[in-house]
Amino acid sequence: MKNVVLAVTAIAGIAASANAAWGYKYQVSTDGGATWSSNAVVNVTGGAATVNFRVVAFADAGTLSSLALPPGADGSSTNQVVAFARYTGSEKFTNFGAAANGDMLNAGMTRGELSSQGATYLSSSLSGGSLIVGGTTATSFASQLLLAGPLSAYTPSSGGTPDLEWVIRAGSIKVGNSTVGAQNRIITFTNNNRTGGGTWYRDALVNGVNDVNAGAPVGTPINIDGTITVVPTTGSLALVGLGGLVAARRRRA
Repeated sequence: MKNVVLAVTAIAGIAASANAAWGYKYQVSTDGGATWSSNAVVNVTGGAATVNFRVVAFADAGTLSSLALPPGADGSSTNQVVAFARYTGSEKFTNFGAAANGDMLNAGMTRGELSSQGATYLSSSLSGGSLIVGGTTATSFASQLLLAGPLSAYTPSSGGTPDLEWVIRAGSIKVGNSTVGAQNRIITFTNNNRTGGGTWYRDALVNGVNDVNAGAPVGTPINIDGTITVVPTTGSLALVGLGGLVAARRRRA
């Protein structure tokens, strides 16, 4: 009976790992970062509005590293990812208006919880109606390295607790009324260009010492995109309403 229970437990563990997800959340906030979500609505009737944004690297509990456990790994090693290591890529805000209409990236974009970044990590540019934040230059692996001591704080095999959400970029944008007519403008916050999926440290003890190698988790990263719905000014709505009245009168005539 004990063997049956162990077999069921093992199967359940495999199923949980198979269903584990990891990737990136593109989140926005309209209250200065007090609350975050994938969707925000801003009304620009009173002028341009500020929207905070952040990119969060996440992994479900039990997500496994694609790296094989090395020879000599202790039996307590689980090979699950426990802390974020490296990111290479950039994000974009689509349907972003020109600065003349009030859209702009505010100063002060940060790398979040990353300890270092490439030379272009905090750069920005406009391309094809999109605001691009960050470059595609790899972050420095050496400066992101968690040595065996610090890594043990995240590895269960050493008594640590995994940290499965890391803010890897943060900042704010100003959204102006570049909407024409009464249609809401939808700005999408999503991935622009990414080299690989990013790497995570994993829980592995090699002869009693934490293994500091990092690799991509098993499976394909998913994106949870953010959206900003820009409600046009009252003036735009009033003009459209007036146009409708004029059209109705013409039909009656």
